[in-house]
Amino acid sequence: MPRCVCKSWNAALKNPNFYKERKRLNISEQRVCMLQEIDGICNRVGVYDLEKNSCKILPPIPTEYNSIFHCHFVKQKLVLISVLLADSTKNCVWLYDFACSKWRQGAKMPRWQNAFVSAADEDWGLIYVCGGHDRIIHVRSASVYIVEEDKWDVLPDMNTYMEPYNIGLFAEGKFYVMGYSNRIEVFDSYTRSWKTMENRFNSWRYVSAFGRFYCLSGRGLIEYDYSQDKLHFLGSLPTEDWARFINFAVVVGNKIFVCREMVQVQELCMLEPPSEKGETFKLIGIETPLDLQGFAIHAATLHL
Repeated sequence: MPRCVCKSWNAALKNPNFYKERKRLNISEQRVCMLQEIDGICNRVGVYDLEKNSCKILPPIPTEYNSIFHCHFVKQKLVLISVLLADSTKNCVWLYDFACSKWRQGAKMPRWQNAFVSAADEDWGLIYVCGGHDRIIHVRSASVYIVEEDKWDVLPDMNTYMEPYNIGLFAEGKFYVMGYSNRIEVFDSYTRSWKTMENRFNSWRYVSAFGRFYCLSGRGLIEYDYSQDKLHFLGSLPTEDWARFINFAVVVGNKIFVCREMVQVQELCMLEPPSEKGETFKLIGIETPLDLQGFAIHAATLHL
């Protein structure tokens, strides 16, 4: 009997619907998974617990890469995709399964791309990738990684070239490629087509949260309601160039977790939404835990 119970419980832990239901009921535990760079090597992954202000280090990636990764949490797996490479080998993919605490290598990207943009559709278990360059020219190519099937699907090319190091967001069935230019490329996952929009934000960092886009720029914190195509100013940030030094911003609960880096100094903080209408976001500083070494360069929110 105990063996049957253990077997059933183990199967439940591996079932994505178990975690999806926990997330729906708002009883899942949230962590921030941060890719850390130490001495130029980016193979250290820490899982940060905001309540305890502590960081647990995952087992190292089996093979060292002179690369920077994008990280996403999809279908209870942490997915790392190499985005900056020292050579022209195809971009590698590594997956960490929290149910069995193991890394495995995934299918490589269809073509080699450097400095691309990526974003995850957590509901369908997809990671969209597009743009960047191939060391010679900017590319318009795009593809999507199907996590459960461990395969890539090639998508139509973007309408226009985008500069490297732009930002990708996924919301309401659409993949937004946003950056410092005067345009935004939007991929509709239902029609499998791209359209070009005017970029009215001119922001240094974007994050998708609470059914809105939030743009952090010199002008302050701006909310974009993409369903109504409206902008709302929520308040100023500490300084005009405060957002310029943001490494990443992710959503944790009803707050936005921000990591900034200035002159080799790392700063963690939270942006808390207003409790009443008319108020602005609150900025809450966080003491960096001692076990968080190196510099965090990319992150994803985990629901466990």
